[in-house]
Amino acid sequence: MKTYLLEVKTYDYTDETDDEYIEIFSTFERAKSYGLEFLNHELESYCKYINKSIKQALKEEKVDYDFRITEEDIDYAENFKQKLDFEEEIEELLIYEPTHKEFILDYTGEITNICIRYLPNQKETKGPNCVYLKPNDLLPNAGTKFKVGDLVKIVKPNTRNEDSSYRKYPEYSNVYVVRFLPRRIEGQKYLRNTYALSEINDDNYAPGIYTWEFHEEQFVEYDKPIKENSPIDVLRKIIKKDIKVSRETWERLKSGTISFKDEDKGRRNYYKKVFNLED
Repeated sequence: MKTYLLEVKTYDYTDETDDEYIEIFSTFERAKSYGLEFLNHELESYCKYINKSIKQALKEEKVDYDFRITEEDIDYAENFKQKLDFEEEIEELLIYEPTHKEFILDYTGEITNICIRYLPNQKETKGPNCVYLKPNDLLPNAGTKFKVGDLVKIVKPNTRNEDSSYRKYPEYSNVYVVRFLPRRIEGQKYLRNTYALSEINDDNYAPGIYTWEFHEEQFVEYDKPIKENSPIDVLRKIIKKDIKVSRETWERLKSGTISFKDEDKGRRNYYKKVFNLED
């Protein structure tokens, strides 16, 4: 038997108050309906008091909320005996059916994140027990929108509840090359629809090629022309294997030893000299 735990919290930063509503329902839609009713009533009351729209008040951090519904199959969860090694790659965890699915919603009722949660015997299992997915991760065609070598640009930075390493490197390049597609290992039930995107950093502080993980909803196709044999065009050709490079050459590109900087045009390690691309 499945149950749906509704948890809604609202925070009014104007007078430092908060309200909470918790209840269990037999269907997701019923939990969502009650949650929306409570949430919108509280947010509208707060926003009427400060004379702002809900959207404006949230943007200005005058109010905030947490709206989530947790789906649990009680019999399955209580008898979940699988020992999980959370030191393994995240993809390994996604082989197993989770004990809980935690749906995180916005104030309009749209699902923004799905937390796939595993709650086995905690004496036997150590480490994180949750993987965040997006609604479109569950679509049949997830991971097929882009292909290796496509040029893309970032349109949506990472936000809270997203576990991407790119959070450590906040400056966004103008254009990236798709290097790896989302991975699905044999037997995997859920796909994290994230791509590995490569960029060129040609500054003096840390030159080279860097690769970061982004979710599909965070980037779109790059819509500007690319000059033939420009640095990003050469990187695209290397990733597509139109230009073949040895492991040693690739490591030199990654470390910036082979330079993409215009001021290095006359040097032997300038990329056009290395690949015989000079006009």
